[in-house]
Amino acid sequence: MMRLTFTVGLAAIVLLLAVGHAESAKIVCVFPTASKSHVLGAQALLKEFARRGHEVTMVSAFPLKKPPKNYRDVYVPIEDAFSAIMSDFMQGGSRNMLKMLPKIVGVSQDVSNKTINAPEFLRLAREEQFDLAIVGYFMNGFVLGVGELFRCPTVLYFSATVSGLTNVVGNPIEVASVPHLLLGQRNPMTFVDRVINTVLHGVEKVIVQYIRHLTLPYYESNFPAAKGFRSYDETLRNVSLVLLNTYFTQTVPRAYLPNMVEVGGIQINAKPEPLADDLQQFLDGAGRDGAIFISFGSNLRSSNMRQDKLEAILGMISKLKQRVIWKWDQDEMPNKPANVFIGKWLPQDAILAHPNMRLFITHGGLGSITEAMYHGVPIVGIPMFGDQDANVAQVVREGWGLSVSFDDLTEPLLSGVVQEVLRDRKYREHIRKQALLYKDRPMGALETGVFWVEYVIRHRGAPHLHYQGADLNTFQLVLLDVFAVLGAVLYVVFKIISFVGRKVKHALFGKPSSNQQTKRKQKKA
Repeated sequence: MMRLTFTVGLAAIVLLLAVGHAESAKIVCVFPTASKSHVLGAQALLKEFARRGHEVTMVSAFPLKKPPKNYRDVYVPIEDAFSAIMSDFMQGGSRNMLKMLPKIVGVSQDVSNKTINAPEFLRLAREEQFDLAIVGYFMNGFVLGVGELFRCPTVLYFSATVSGLTNVVGNPIEVASVPHLLLGQRNPMTFVDRVINTVLHGVEKVIVQYIRHLTLPYYESNFPAAKGFRSYDETLRNVSLVLLNTYFTQTVPRAYLPNMVEVGGIQINAKPEPLADDLQQFLDGAGRDGAIFISFGSNLRSSNMRQDKLEAILGMISKLKQRVIWKWDQDEMPNKPANVFIGKWLPQDAILAHPNMRLFITHGGLGSITEAMYHGVPIVGIPMFGDQDANVAQVVREGWGLSVSFDDLTEPLLSGVVQEVLRDRKYREHIRKQALLYKDRPMGALETGVFWVEYVIRHRGAPHLHYQGADLNTFQLVLLDVFAVLGAVLYVVFKIISFVGRKVKHALFGKPSSNQQTKRKQKKA
């Protein structure tokens, strides 16, 4: 009896392990972006897969300095693609995204095309086969064709919010209840908000079609139908899983299909990695006054900042009691204050996790906002472009930071805002509440992402997750075809009933005389 119990228990454990983990798989991730911060989440995911015994290959412009076992980098040099655009932003150039859109889309698609046509990637396509492809998505939908190229299931990783992605797997768009990215996270929306939201979604539909028009030639040249590849629209609809860099407490609640999974904060380490000795000593020595971190993200270079704005920030820093760490892209900083530590690439997550951190001055990128929220650090936002205005505005509404317009930035204005956030305890109290909400999950972001990707591997693409609505056009989704048929049927039924009614009436009461018919016509006239 004891032996039987042991055997059953052992079988249960083996079965549990089989269900809990996918067999060792070969995974390729193609992430054609010039933004290093966008790649961090995918790198965290791939490192965990490598730790679990999968063989992973990352195609990007940002190879790891110390890749783990089973992790291979394929480097494609595209990291400077957005330099000219970002430099213009830092000089105070136009931040009208509608005007900038053609240029941004053009650069994004060009670097994506360069990536999948690089000799290193083409060698992979010729010589290797993979069980799963993960694709980094940013206005470059044609890259999803790599799943077609390797004849394997495709997972899409998006480092921003859901807006613009619903057409991929057919996720419903709730225009009446879910605010657009550019409207900001307003819950509930007023009538005016819903009007604006409707207009924004309408404009987005036009933009999506515009991007599709630009994307099609890239897809058809790289994955032609003549070589057996499916059409662009079929490839989009057959994405197995979408990983979103969001979490509902940071946005607003909304409906998601089972194959759209939120993994917001996936790049954050629950146990921060050790800091370099000099940086650790600098932060440890900050004492009661603490430290401030300044970073404008991985795309914007602080050394390119307009001179008067740079001098305003340096003037503010020179009057602070706090120590300041600044992500600075040069070896030297002109007129660097004595209380400043600079570094070209700094471990932002680990810095924000340090107990002496008091404030984060940021451009308001989603990754930066998320890491500040997770670690409970208030912010002063200086938004520059894209979703950053909406991200910082949400922080201000939630009460854990303030905003300064880059155009209006002066030393007195910035100093006043920074001192306000440093002195008033309410900002730190509000961010602690937001951090608790953000961390309270059934599984961490990384564990969630790993589970669902391995789920797709285990079930060979998980076709049972496919939503039928993704295969319907707009007329079918809003049931116009159904209502048209029902209307026609009702009309025919009405005509039949009318015809039968007249016949019955004539049979019972006789056909009206010609005089009666004439009088009726005269009355109608």
